[in-house]
Amino acid sequence: MDHALDELDRDILNRIQTEVPLAERPFQMLGREFGLSETEVLSRISRMWDLGIVRRLGPIINYPAWGMSGVLVAAQVDQEHLEAVQDCIKGIPEITHAYLRDFEWNFWFTVIAENEDKRDAIIEKVTREADLKKVEKLPQKKSFKLGVKFEI
Repeated sequence: MDHALDELDRDILNRIQTEVPLAERPFQMLGREFGLSETEVLSRISRMWDLGIVRRLGPIINYPAWGMSGVLVAAQVDQEHLEAVQDCIKGIPEITHAYLRDFEWNFWFTVIAENEDKRDAIIEKVTREADLKKVEKLPQKKSFKLGVKFEI
């Protein structure tokens, strides 16, 4: 699939996959690195966003270090309640990921909240409003951080 990326687009993508400068004007700093203006860097990234090449640009926060509580949840939901699931979760910013799978446990989501009580209240709300049948919290036992970088 050709998305008309030039070499500079590829260089920018390769760079921002691993690090964006922690600065007041990070794209201005990236611009200096690539011989571009801040506006040109933002324009290129915006174009790649519009093309669907970039789908997320943001930090990865170590939430346990902030005293926050997160958990992966596996659930069972009937097909006729999928719209209720979508309506329920779309307004909950603490739900960071949600997936449907072709499996008995067909709905998976992650919740990260300021504490366990708030996290569990969110899970209970989703369970009730989306009519989830079975729900299992799968707490993290050990963290394995994998660095993934795609050479563009």
